[in-house]
Amino acid sequence: MKGHKASAAIAVLVFIILTLANGMIFRGQSLLYRLESRNEAEQTLNALFTSQKVYDDFGSAIEQNATLMDRVLGLGLYDVHGEGLYSWGEVPATYSAAGLPAKDEGNQVRLYSENEKNHSLVLILRPTRMIPPPHPRAEDLDYIAEDDFPKPRSLMLELLRDSDVVFLELRQPELWRNTYLMRILFPIVEIILAGLVFFIRLLVVRNREFLDRLEKQKSLVVLGTAASTLAHEIKNPLLAIRLQTSILEKTLPEESKTEVSIINTEVERLSRLTTRVNDYLRDPKGFPSLLDPAEIASEAGLRLCGRSLVEAGTSDLRILMDPERYRSILENLLRNAIESGGNPEEIRIAMEAQNGKVNIEVLDRGKGISPADKVRVFDPFFTTKSQGTGIGLAICVRFAKEAGGAISLERREGGGTCARLSLPEAVA
Repeated sequence: MKGHKASAAIAVLVFIILTLANGMIFRGQSLLYRLESRNEAEQTLNALFTSQKVYDDFGSAIEQNATLMDRVLGLGLYDVHGEGLYSWGEVPATYSAAGLPAKDEGNQVRLYSENEKNHSLVLILRPTRMIPPPHPRAEDLDYIAEDDFPKPRSLMLELLRDSDVVFLELRQPELWRNTYLMRILFPIVEIILAGLVFFIRLLVVRNREFLDRLEKQKSLVVLGTAASTLAHEIKNPLLAIRLQTSILEKTLPEESKTEVSIINTEVERLSRLTTRVNDYLRDPKGFPSLLDPAEIASEAGLRLCGRSLVEAGTSDLRILMDPERYRSILENLLRNAIESGGNPEEIRIAMEAQNGKVNIEVLDRGKGISPADKVRVFDPFFTTKSQGTGIGLAICVRFAKEAGGAISLERREGGGTCARLSLPEAVA
């Protein structure tokens, strides 16, 4: 559990780092698009200023150039009070009507504003805050004879001298297309990154769990080999002891046979233990075949309790499982029911098909199972009985899981235990 929390925390941290990196990349790309757009606006404005050597005003220069006609939405000149001096295209009547920052904000020479409505970029130039232009050359002036007053040849140059603000709005479809693309791509990339990070985390966690299971399986293989060898080696001395006690029973007087009987009882208990260990270690799958669960349950009841324990009306049920494994589960559950301390006459087996499963319940009226023991009752070698081996329920769980089923123990209302074996229902 701690490992899962740690891996989740690491995954979140990695995702945050990747998000920051992704944000920087998208921010840098957006800034690049804006700089390219502003550079184009500067080049366009410079071209318009240069064109005044040839044309009388900005409008004439724009109308004679197809590229400018396609790009320029409007151009305007405003005096120091924000009143319009010249306009071409769609421009605000006054500077304040443009909805742009105040003219004295930051004392900047250039301001840029993106107009999403028109998919355009607005460039504001304040020539008066630049280095003052040089005095007009004599050849650029005409003289009026009557008052000898200099007058510029171009009216536009005179307006530019009197202008405090130059307003230029350019269409920028590439800028807005890239902006919209960034808005769409950023969350998509974030989702992909999140999915990738947590998918990698899932792979790491599963790989770790797989390695843990592999290590456990290696340990089980070693333990199983040792246990199987030990069980085999124990059986041989037990047979020898049993043979010798049989001889002693024939030769000893009746008053001494009690001690021999105790020896035989303990030998039988050890023999059963070795048999259970071998059952636990053998292949849990076996050789599955189509079974009538009620028929085998009835046979197990007759052998262990001397009567059929199966309720009527269950002969049409079918399961797919190895017969010996199924019989082993039932016998273990029935032995637990017999040893539970209740009335053996009240032990019964109920069966029903429900939601594609066959539920087989071994019911008794014994002392039941405590909540504390319920957690560990399926662990190998855990037992609450003085003469128990603690391997029976572990065998049941192992065989049931391999057949696609499960086993659970529940307290019954009124006392006792319900041991439920749930197996997939098979089609006959």
